[in-house]
Amino acid sequence: MKLELIEAFLATVTHGSIRAAAKHLGQSQPGMSKKVRQLEEALGVSLVKRSARGVDLTQYGEAFARRARIIVNETQRAVSEVAQLRGEREGVVRMMLAPASSVDWVARAVRLFQRDCPGVRLDIYEGMQEQAVERLRAGSLDFAVSPLWQALPDSEFQVETLQSMRMAIVTRRDGRYRHCRHLTELTAAPWLHVGAGTHVSPLMVDLFRHFGLNAPPPQMESYSLTSTLAFLLDSDAVTLLPAKFGRQPLYADVLTELPIAEPLPTQNLYLVQRRESPLTPVSGILAGHIRRVAASLTD
Repeated sequence: MKLELIEAFLATVTHGSIRAAAKHLGQSQPGMSKKVRQLEEALGVSLVKRSARGVDLTQYGEAFARRARIIVNETQRAVSEVAQLRGEREGVVRMMLAPASSVDWVARAVRLFQRDCPGVRLDIYEGMQEQAVERLRAGSLDFAVSPLWQALPDSEFQVETLQSMRMAIVTRRDGRYRHCRHLTELTAAPWLHVGAGTHVSPLMVDLFRHFGLNAPPPQMESYSLTSTLAFLLDSDAVTLLPAKFGRQPLYADVLTELPIAEPLPTQNLYLVQRRESPLTPVSGILAGHIRRVAASLTD
C-alpha cells in the first residue's frame, strides 16, 4: 500500500472534499479521486461517502483514519530521525504544554533548545491530559508536559516526573473572595475548573472530600490559559492553580493567593510520551533541557 494513497485519503478527510484536498496538495481533482478509490480497492471497503457537500467517513473510514494518521506521522518522524542521525539538526518538534504548570521554566528551556538546534522548528500546543493523550495516540506530538488526573496505561505511555508543585487557590487581587481563609467560605464561590476533562476536577473533589465537604460545581471549565486569565480578571471567580503561577511577574500584580488555613495538595508535573514512538534526536535534546531546567527550580 503506497503512502501517497494514505496521504490523499487523509487530506480528503481533513479538508472535507476531494476538490479541497486536491487544491491543498496541488494535484488534479481526478487524480486525487483516483488515489482514494485505489486505496478503497486495496482495502476492499468504502472509506468515504461522496455527496455534493463533500465527503463523510464510513465506519471503515473512521477506523482507518485513526491508524492512518499514526502511519503518516511516524513516517515523517522516521525520515527526520534518519536525517538527524546523519548529523543534520532539522525537522520539527511538537510538544503540548500545560501552560500554568510550565510558566516558570518553559522559556528558558526553549532558549537552550534554539541555541543547540537553530534549524529545527518547534510547535507548541496548549492543553492538558485529555488533549495530550488524544494527540499522542494519533502520533501528532513528540511528547507532552502536563499534570495527570488519572494514571495512564504503562503499556502505552512512558511517564516521567518533572516537578512536584504546591497548589494554591487564586482569584483576582481585588476579588470578593480574596480574604477567605477556609474552604467552607468557598463552597458557593464561582469556581473555574482548569482542564480536568471532567465536569469536576478530581483534584478539587479530593481536596474538599478530605475536609468533609462536597466539591463545588464549576461555573466554567477552561483548557486555555488565555480564557482562564480573562475569566479570573473579569469576575470574582476562584480557581486551583500551581502556586508558582500567581508569583510570576506578569500576574503577581493582578492575581492573589487566598490565605487558606487548610493544607492544600501538591500536584506532580510529568513528561509523557508514547512507548512505541521513541523521541527523535532533536526532540530528545528538548526533553533533556526541560528535565534539567525543571529540576533546577524549587517551588
